[in-house]
This record gives sequence, C-alpha cells and structure tokens, in this order.
Amino acid sequence: MTLLKNPKMNVFYISMISALYAFLFIFTSNHIEFNRLISHPNTLNSWFWNMWSEFIANGNMKYFGYVIIILTIVIIMLILFGKKKYDEYQVNILARSLIVAFTITVLILPVALILILSDPNYAIETMFMLLTIQWLSTLIVDLVYSVKYFK
Repeated sequence: MTLLKNPKMNVFYISMISALYAFLFIFTSNHIEFNRLISHPNTLNSWFWNMWSEFIANGNMKYFGYVIIILTIVIIMLILFGKKKYDEYQVNILARSLIVAFTITVLILPVALILILSDPNYAIETMFMLLTIQWLSTLIVDLVYSVKYFK
C-alpha cells in the first residue's frame, strides 16, 4: 500500500501498459503480415463481427492507439499537476479500482477462450475487441479518478 501513496507509481503503471497497447494497435495497423491473418469480412452471419473485422482490416486500430496515447497524456498531466501524495482515502479508492480492473481482466479471459474456441478463425478480432474494451475502460476509470484527485 505504501507504493500506491506515490502518484508516480500510477503514472508509471498507466504509461508503460498504455505504451504497449498503443504500439500494438498502431504497429499492426495496415501491417502486411498481420492483415493476412485477419479473416475476411462478411464471412460470418453476424453483422457486428463482420464490421469489426472490416474495421481492423482497414487499419483503423491505430485510432484506438491514438486515443490511448491521448488519454494517457491527460491522466499523466492531471496527476503531475495534482497534489504531492495520495492520502489514505485516495489510496483506498485507487487500490479498489486496480482490483476491479484486475477482476475484469480475469473474467474476460474465459470469455475470450469461449469466443476463440467457437470460431478460431476470428481469434485476432476477438482478442483485439477484448483488449480494447479492457484497457480503454481501465483508462477511463483512471481518468475519472485523476480528475477527482486534481480537484
């Protein structure tokens, strides 16, 4: 818990994982080898997965990478211009939000496995969907926390 009192640990955690996700989304966007692995759109009888597959195939995941970078910069700026250290109340909220993010991640893994086993051809699309939802929701929760911290 003493590590959570230092806001720089939150900045370090958010920035490292955001850099990884942003690099993954931006680098794989329009990459030739990666596009060969994506299933062709309109092969399923599901408009949602067909649209999502086409979205990825068109190289639009880079926009999620840019959103991740922007949200991370906003969070970092709010934390760096905020108070020096978190108090016990803020540490408790941060710890709970980290526990919720971890729990959501653990619960998403079986869902991902079921989706991939039901149609292994769409494994990349499924993983991109779940990773996008998981990390963007974590960033939004941290942004709300950082805005409240800044006040």
